[in-house]
Amino acid sequence: MQFEEQQQQGVLVVRPLEKSLDATNIQEFREYMVGRVQAGNHLIAFDLAEVEFIDSSGLGGIISVLKSVGEDGNVALFGVDDNVRSLFKLTRTDRIFPILPSIGGALLALVKN
Repeated sequence: MQFEEQQQQGVLVVRPLEKSLDATNIQEFREYMVGRVQAGNHLIAFDLAEVEFIDSSGLGGIISVLKSVGEDGNVALFGVDDNVRSLFKLTRTDRIFPILPSIGGALLALVKN
């Protein structure tokens, strides 16, 4: 699994470069993100612009990142397409993760907390 990442305003911005986040690649996603959190990244914004499908394994992977950043951290999402957004609404995880239209909104949501 490939990623792009950058630091902006103390936030790690991670963009998975895959069409899906599912059982076939979730282990790589988790390993990658564990390394980033262990390196001290506790404010994370996921750019999901490339992701067209997330299954329950993928959703669990994103939730595990939120748990791993602890109380001092947070996770926000942006660039979420309608299909993926419907999964977050259906599972009510849109109440857990701020889902913003742009990187600016995600950074603002994470930095102000």
